[in-house]
Amino acid sequence: MSFLSSLRRSAAVFSLLLLSAALLPATTLANPWYRVEVMLVAYQDEETIDHELWPDAITSEPPAFEIADEIDNTQHSYDWWLKPQADGSEATALWSKFGVEKTPDSQFPQPLTQLDYLIFADKAAKINRRKDMEVIWHQAWIEPVQSEDKAIKHPIDVSLKDKLDIQLRGTIQLHVSRYLHINTDLNIQHYELAEPNELAALSLPASSNEKSDYRADLLSGSEVSLSEPQLAPIRSAKIQQSRRMRSKELHYVDHPMLGLVVKVIPIETKEDVLPPEDGKK
Repeated sequence: MSFLSSLRRSAAVFSLLLLSAALLPATTLANPWYRVEVMLVAYQDEETIDHELWPDAITSEPPAFEIADEIDNTQHSYDWWLKPQADGSEATALWSKFGVEKTPDSQFPQPLTQLDYLIFADKAAKINRRKDMEVIWHQAWIEPVQSEDKAIKHPIDVSLKDKLDIQLRGTIQLHVSRYLHINTDLNIQHYELAEPNELAALSLPASSNEKSDYRADLLSGSEVSLSEPQLAPIRSAKIQQSRRMRSKELHYVDHPMLGLVVKVIPIETKEDVLPPEDGKK
């Protein structure tokens, strides 16, 4: 075989290897550990929001509280993040990749717990200075992003009392196939103060479940006075969206009532876990 033929053959094999690598799923090529930061922004410009018609209220809610218990239980299965075994376990291999010879101490955060340092902090402050929007939820954490059937659900149950009374409940979750994905399953509800006669006049879509009628909840309690204005739902939406993402990039998911900003960073060095040093961002 001539030198030229050998060179061509080597080039062909190399090209085939590159093509095979490109076709491998992300789960094969990527480290599954990521730093995740999500910021949810509630919109409060009613004129813009009401360009569309919205139901007064949502009759069903995602089981956020049940999922919260599930998250608490899941967290304990990743204790090896701080306590790797000495027998060459997956944890030891993970830290070895970071060039860490000794097991790190408690300065390294545990997975699925809220991080103190927020990359979007400055952006959040600017948003909160506006009159037409407000950050309603903002957290960062470390997560082993997995396939969709093993995706970890993160519960959200927050309220905002500002220009509008807003309640947001549901879950977000991340998974990886060829790309990273974020899925939302959220209910957002807007309220306003209404006189008792106005509240009684509001109606919901027909339902066989009496408990789904928010008026019964608002008017049945002994502490509720029928002579005083009460919070009544005025518009609502179910936000179920999925977005494909690339790591290290800023991504935005938009809805007339809510904006979601997310950035997912693969943990490749120990610096990806800790806050930056003063003056370095």
